[in-house]
Amino acid sequence: MIHFLWLVLITAHSFALQSDSSIFSRHKPFGSVLRTVRDSVRMTDDSSYQTLQIETTKSRRFDKINVRFGIYQHGKRLFSDRWNASTYFDKKDRLPDSVKWHQLEYLLKVFFINQNFTMSGDDSLKDIIERAHSADIRLGSDDAREFEASPHKIFSVYGGRDHLYALTWLSSKKKFMKVWKN
Repeated sequence: MIHFLWLVLITAHSFALQSDSSIFSRHKPFGSVLRTVRDSVRMTDDSSYQTLQIETTKSRRFDKINVRFGIYQHGKRLFSDRWNASTYFDKKDRLPDSVKWHQLEYLLKVFFINQNFTMSGDDSLKDIIERAHSADIRLGSDDAREFEASPHKIFSVYGGRDHLYALTWLSSKKKFMKVWKN
């Protein structure tokens, strides 16, 4: 009976080690390109779907890695932004680049989670601006009236500690505009 229990424990331990190693093998090597794509999102007022993509540039030094974010429709870029990957970390952090790399990989995997998409019907523009700073859409403007006339999908962008903002599509401008920023 004791031999059987040892065999079960050794097999379970071996399986756990194999499972853990398969988790780590999914990580991309440091300095390679990380990319996350979310297809079939309706951000504009027409019946077309957009593709949201975020990716990194290649670099052997973490502080040289840039992150590129874009929204595309039928191969045409509707919006783009870029920032340095080091903006996700405090300058005082003494984390090794490899640790930052794995945290960046996780951040990009969850960049397009459903919680980052909201509808403007939940809050008025005034309520939104009271919690954050206004960006491209000013209270009392034609853009604000258009924004409040019908619900708009809003996507919150986390581009680092000091680069937070939310995007929405305004039909009259035929472009994405920032609703709020930090």
